[in-house]
Amino acid sequence: MEHTETGLKKNRILSIDIFRGLTILTMIFVNDLAGVKDIPGWLKHMPADASGMTFVDVVFPAFLFIVGMSIPLAMKNRVKRNQSTFEIWKHILLRTAGLILLGVFMVNIGRLNPLATGLSKHWWMLLMFLSVILVWNQYPKAVDYKKYVFIGLKAVGLITLFILAYIYKGGKEPEITWMKTMWWGILGLIGWAYLFGTLSYFFTKDNIVPLIGIMTISSLLYIGDKTGALEFLSFINNHLWIAGHIGGHLSIIVAGTILSIGFTTDSIVKTNRKKIKWAVYFALFLAIAGYLFEPLYGVNKNLATPAWCLYCSAICSIIYAFLFWLVDVKGISKWSKFLNPAGANPLLAYILPDIFYALLGIFGITILGEYFGSGLPGVIRSIVIALAMLGLTAVLTKYKVRLQL
Repeated sequence: MEHTETGLKKNRILSIDIFRGLTILTMIFVNDLAGVKDIPGWLKHMPADASGMTFVDVVFPAFLFIVGMSIPLAMKNRVKRNQSTFEIWKHILLRTAGLILLGVFMVNIGRLNPLATGLSKHWWMLLMFLSVILVWNQYPKAVDYKKYVFIGLKAVGLITLFILAYIYKGGKEPEITWMKTMWWGILGLIGWAYLFGTLSYFFTKDNIVPLIGIMTISSLLYIGDKTGALEFLSFINNHLWIAGHIGGHLSIIVAGTILSIGFTTDSIVKTNRKKIKWAVYFALFLAIAGYLFEPLYGVNKNLATPAWCLYCSAICSIIYAFLFWLVDVKGISKWSKFLNPAGANPLLAYILPDIFYALLGIFGITILGEYFGSGLPGVIRSIVIALAMLGLTAVLTKYKVRLQL
């Protein structure tokens, strides 16, 4: 690979794609590991009532951080393609809506009532995820009859999603209800944070000072929520937790945006050496801020405390600095080829395990839970499944199945 002084090629930073691929791989692994019993505590989320964090607690914020890193690059690329403000915001709002919609669908799987719905959970899951592929697949450009075939496939997907939502009934008697937003699901939380993160960058551009101000405000929102100062916003908090789902997660995305600004082609940080120093100094700043906040509310993922957000952002900054040095500066990237499909096609890689388990449920296959559901065999199972999902993502990507929101 040819490298420039800034480590850029065709307006892309390879280390960001690798970071995204690593995060997706780890996310698949820890999601599967959540169903494994009798494993060490460091392989699980920290208990909800405890202060502290394991590496598992850094996976979701790592993806938020990467979303933040991608915002300046994506916005600048769209401006270079002469897209209007309307076109840019049309894309942003559609992407946000898609993420939130998928998040709500996914978070409601667990409470589906098969008898009331008239469909088993596994069949509902399978049809839902297959519809997602039909709707959000990037179909090849076509001018002949294939164009109408692709439009038809999208229409089938949309209609199926509508039917699945219409027939959905969740909960237990006598409280059978329709879908609930609840905590919005992982994709939904990413959608909300992405929207407010993009808004933050849109109004501040590459000005780091106001972006740090936004991070500070997000921490103040948390304090305001804990002290009752945000009581007047309870009508919003009943549906979307301002201090956490907006403030806390937004601070992680903005941290990724700030770091990314130092790595863009027009950054004032010109050399690779200075870029790496910039990442390390920024990580140190975040770690110190987290340390100062820790005595107030502790470190807690479920509560999205300021210290947790800042510590995770610091860790991500250091990881990225290392990847940038290894891949974009030293050119050592062959080891990462197996991550390329997940980095380029993350949504598909993320939903494939759900499709896999839906199929196992439909066919009544229980061998994984019976023989590989605990201890070391369970950990090995999760590793194998994560790698298998990356391999399947590579195969499907080769055959033009690539999802994009």
